[in-house]
Amino acid sequence: MKRTDSLVFRLTAMVFVLLAVTIAVILFLVNSQMDTHFTQYLQMAPRRGMGMGHHMMRGAAELQYVESIHRSLLWVGLGMTVISVGVSYIVVQKLVRPLLSLTEAVRSVQKGKFGQTVPVERMDEVGILAKTFNDMSTELEKNETMRRHLFASVAHELRTPLAIIQGNLEGMIDDVIPANKKMFLSMEDEVLRLGRLVQDLNDLSLAEIDKLVLHKERADINMLLERAVSMLQPLCDEKELTVRLHLCPELPSVSIDVDRINQVVYNILNNAIRYINRGDTIAVATERAIKEGKEYVLVSIADTGNGISPEDLPHIFQYFYRGEKSRSRKSGGSGIGLALARQFVVSHGGLLDVESEVGKGTTFYIYLPLG
Repeated sequence: MKRTDSLVFRLTAMVFVLLAVTIAVILFLVNSQMDTHFTQYLQMAPRRGMGMGHHMMRGAAELQYVESIHRSLLWVGLGMTVISVGVSYIVVQKLVRPLLSLTEAVRSVQKGKFGQTVPVERMDEVGILAKTFNDMSTELEKNETMRRHLFASVAHELRTPLAIIQGNLEGMIDDVIPANKKMFLSMEDEVLRLGRLVQDLNDLSLAEIDKLVLHKERADINMLLERAVSMLQPLCDEKELTVRLHLCPELPSVSIDVDRINQVVYNILNNAIRYINRGDTIAVATERAIKEGKEYVLVSIADTGNGISPEDLPHIFQYFYRGEKSRSRKSGGSGIGLALARQFVVSHGGLLDVESEVGKGTTFYIYLPLG
């Protein structure tokens, strides 16, 4: 905000101008009265004051002069009072109008009508307040929309396995579906999927409020990555994917919750395997890095897939977000894997970033703090 836009500066300037005008007008009128009436008094004084010495009594001219001065001062005071009231009223009206609009918008937000905005007509304190309110209201509307989508997505993800279990049970009760081991195993898969989703949602909520309990221990991040790649190698072989490891041999151990970081790595690798094309490459690398003055172990997981579109990239860490709306639950997972991964890394005091270019691939960067 410029100094001249400041409300304090403008009010100070207004008072200064009013005082300056008042003094100037008073001086002008007093001088005018002195020039006119006092000159007349001097011209009339010799004729009236002969023989009276220095003890002349006030005559008509003196009284006229004094009354004229008093009337002038009275009118100046009244005039400046009227002008001050008028200017103050106009200024206050201009100041209050956006505040009244802001008050109405705040009442609307209080009633749950998010997204209300007010016009920003200037960039003084009131204008900055209006702009800040607009940003807050827009963010509240965005969060409310995300909350509704989250509830709808959670309901959908929970409803699907429950419907499968319910359908199988009803079929067994009606002797339509045989109650054999194969059906029980199928139902167990749905129960496990339901349990994993509930657990993931619970972990996600705890991580967001910084209440997630981490069981940290010193671990070799290179060994953890080698194990994860080895476990997922059959999936890579199925799609004829090439996995390359570029692990820094002199990395120090890091203090992490091994299970949580394993889940982060598995989520990112699974996404890469699921969405890249047959014959593509995945590169996993580690190194020491310094970011914003802090030292980290940097894990990068890069693929040569189709990449993520610029429209989808800012949203991939949101709950249940899928860039391709046509993806099914089987091909697209539960939709909270990346959101969970980011929260786990943040809970460790680290960072999870992503870069992607359509047609060239995607790279995830996991920063785990040293020390």
